[in-house]
Amino acid sequence: MSRNQKRGLAMLLLGSNRRRRRGRGGRGRVGGQSNWSLRGLLLLAFTVAAFFWFVHNDIDLSDFDVFDLFGESRQEVVFSEDFQEQAAYLALLYDEGRDVYYMEVITIDSTDWEYERLDIGGHDRLGRTLPITAYLSHRNVGSSESRNPQTHEPTGWDQNQLTIDGTSVWVKNRGHLIAYTLTFNFNERGELIYGYAGSEDDPWNLFTQTAHSNQNVMTRYEAQIRDVLNNGSEVVFMASPIFRDDELMARGIWLQAVSTCEELVLSVYIFNRQPGVAFDYRTGENWVQ
Repeated sequence: MSRNQKRGLAMLLLGSNRRRRRGRGGRGRVGGQSNWSLRGLLLLAFTVAAFFWFVHNDIDLSDFDVFDLFGESRQEVVFSEDFQEQAAYLALLYDEGRDVYYMEVITIDSTDWEYERLDIGGHDRLGRTLPITAYLSHRNVGSSESRNPQTHEPTGWDQNQLTIDGTSVWVKNRGHLIAYTLTFNFNERGELIYGYAGSEDDPWNLFTQTAHSNQNVMTRYEAQIRDVLNNGSEVVFMASPIFRDDELMARGIWLQAVSTCEELVLSVYIFNRQPGVAFDYRTGENWVQ
């Protein structure tokens, strides 16, 4: 089946109104709460309708995948200014076994920036790490081969080694808000000055993160950002630890990224969880679940 035939079928079954991204300043809602039962019924209905449509039009079914119908449908992204409202909502979420929660809200805009720099949040009254926003280019991408170990202990550190399903696990990492490999040529004030190595043990760029959240989940999104930067685009990136009330260990980290070429539009909340481990987020204490 040709691409045009697939597109025609998609328009027939789904209608020709494609969701478009609204302009900056619009007020949006947090996504990720679709009714999967209803979606499954709709998919089944689309599949049956597509079958009879193909048979009637003598079209080869051998290369048909019903999910091709949704290839051009993207989740609507709303540019908004209500960061605190969205952060307060995220702080109340429970992971329920999930690693991530995809958002429909972006609170950053690439057009607000002109040159590479870091806006460093520092610490709040409890010593907890605050969000960092960065304007990045290929000049900020480096290698982790020469990286030194960290010694800073962020709030909620309380490191522990546990045995999970027969495997010994160091539960926590000193997680970088902005990855070490994306912070080259920035000085300690976030200014672009050539010759500086990446942010290694900067207390303002570290928070207590689970090994799973850091090594298995967050690295995937950091790799996407590196790819876009290496392809010559710039990226505005915001990393926000999300704390609940006065807890010392973050419940998760909210990543937002927008490239100047709009190749990348990312808004994802990563739960700060470790499979098989329970946490007291007030202190960072942890034990086998």
